[in-house]
Amino acid sequence: MTCPSTSFIHALRVPPSMNSAREAIRWVNWGIEPEEFAVQT
Repeated sequence: MTCPSTSFIHALRVPPSMNSAREAIRWVNWGIEPEEFAVQT
């Protein structure tokens, strides 16, 4: 993830059982699908 205010790149760890980026995004965001949230800058 990239912080919109500082441009600092954050690397998040997810469980090794994740099989796709979409699954990892959903896990990081407490089950919310990527289309259901938006980046606010």
